Amino acid sequence: MPKADTKTKILDAAEMLFAQKGFDAVSLRNIVESAKVNLAAVHYHFGSKQTLLHKVVSRRFRPINKERLAMLANAKSNAGKHKLKLEAVLESLFLPIFRAQANPKAGKSFTRLIGRVVFDRNAELQKFMLNELTEVFVEFSKAFEEALPDLEKTDLDWRSHFMAGAMAHTLCNSDLLTRFTQTNANDSELETTIQRLIDFTAGGFRAKVSKTSKTNKNT
Repeated sequence: MPKADTKTKILDAAEMLFAQKGFDAVSLRNIVESAKVNLAAVHYHFGSKQTLLHKVVSRRFRPINKERLAMLANAKSNAGKHKLKLEAVLESLFLPIFRAQANPKAGKSFTRLIGRVVFDRNAELQKFMLNELTEVFVEFSKAFEEALPDLEKTDLDWRSHFMAGAMAHTLCNSDLLTRFTQTNANDSELETTIQRLIDFTAGGFRAKVSKTSKTNKNT
């Protein structure tokens, strides 16, 4: 197996440390010690810790988002003149990130990294991720509107928010299912887990809008 180049060694070390400790708790000195490189190499390849953080995240998430958009475009093409199916939109959103997580090459740090990206309150990272996800947000928002034409935007936005939470929780906390219910999520095949998540979130999107929600809109 060929040795990793210096840039890759830095990225791998930074990803592992960011995933384990959080972005704010890791220093450049920690990273160079783990990567066994000198500080000048980090400055040469990345310039700053913040730029390195962005490269670590984009290295993992850009291929996922590219695949999401490709799958969505294919789903629209397959729908033709028919209404786009909600389940096809959800599968396009879920499958690439769960498949990336399941890839042995991603390593254990990938799941922790997802958790850090979703739950850490690093303002610069959140700003960077919003920019990275702009096209995904735009295209999938239009797709949900197409699949659910009778659902008002406010309800669609809230249900999208709940859907994102269910996805993040499933990605990052599958061990809780085992601890609380003795049902081992890790024993489920990837396709089974994704289908269960699709079924659950599709049901949420299609749930009847309560009278309380309608009243609040009019006040």
